[in-house]
Amino acid sequence: MRFAFSVLAFVWVALGGRAAFGSTCCGGGFAAPALISGDEKAQLTASLAAQEITTDVYADGDWRDRSFRETSETIKIEGAHIFRDRWQVGASLPIIRRSRSGEEASGTGDLSGSVGYEYLPEWDYNPWRPRGLGYLQLTIPTGTSVHDARAPYQLDSRGRGFWGVGAGTLLTKAWRTWDVFTRLEAHRSFAKRFAGATDSGILRPGWGGQFSLGAGYNFAQVRWGASLQWSYEDSVDVISAGAVGDVGNGSGSLERFATAAISGSYLWKDLLSLTVSYADQTLFGHPLNARLGQTVILQVQKRWAR
Repeated sequence: MRFAFSVLAFVWVALGGRAAFGSTCCGGGFAAPALISGDEKAQLTASLAAQEITTDVYADGDWRDRSFRETSETIKIEGAHIFRDRWQVGASLPIIRRSRSGEEASGTGDLSGSVGYEYLPEWDYNPWRPRGLGYLQLTIPTGTSVHDARAPYQLDSRGRGFWGVGAGTLLTKAWRTWDVFTRLEAHRSFAKRFAGATDSGILRPGWGGQFSLGAGYNFAQVRWGASLQWSYEDSVDVISAGAVGDVGNGSGSLERFATAAISGSYLWKDLLSLTVSYADQTLFGHPLNARLGQTVILQVQKRWAR
């Protein structure tokens, strides 16, 4: 199987449906970039993710299983294009519907755009040197945050609600039937004013990060893979409209969780692939201040050769 298919199909498991994999606390996690890590000039990805929240983990680490059902469905469109040989641009737009106890709300999530550069090209074979891609990312708060939500159960919160910038690197390597990857990212979100149903003021988020790793096995036109991603977000400080000066009168808790995923991919036609994935946030790590669940993702990806 082609190197590009091996890497692209697997990288999507951890990078692709970030809105589906992200904790639904605060409406979703920081969006992952749309990246081309193979030898193509362009790619277009469409995915459908269905998630059910099963567990709440509080700031003190206490786990409580849900006695009611909360679900979400995310349709995500992503695209990326190479320019000037080693540079690329990408964009991602999720559309999210959330439902609970007979109530539901839908709309767009946070929009993201990225610029990437292949700083370690694979121009000649080396048994150990990986292919390296660095990127910068901008997140646009087109999705309502949990602080701005007005619908019952805050179902209209579909994003973090902050402008944010991030930088990261993706390393990939393939050996015949095996492939591996790792991704490291740090990002910063910026303060904003908010006006919720019961309060208003200024929200001050902080830093966050993601670390992913995984591996896969390829045979014929089929690939099986597994990945693990750790996510972290600083607490969000709240300064209400009645606070004096620069003194915050409320502070949230940091958020962290881990997402384990397995996937099966099929190269249906040349440069057209189908991937089915399952992700679970309740299996690893020591989560805090997070809503955890399980997600099933169906993805179709079309790529264009250079």
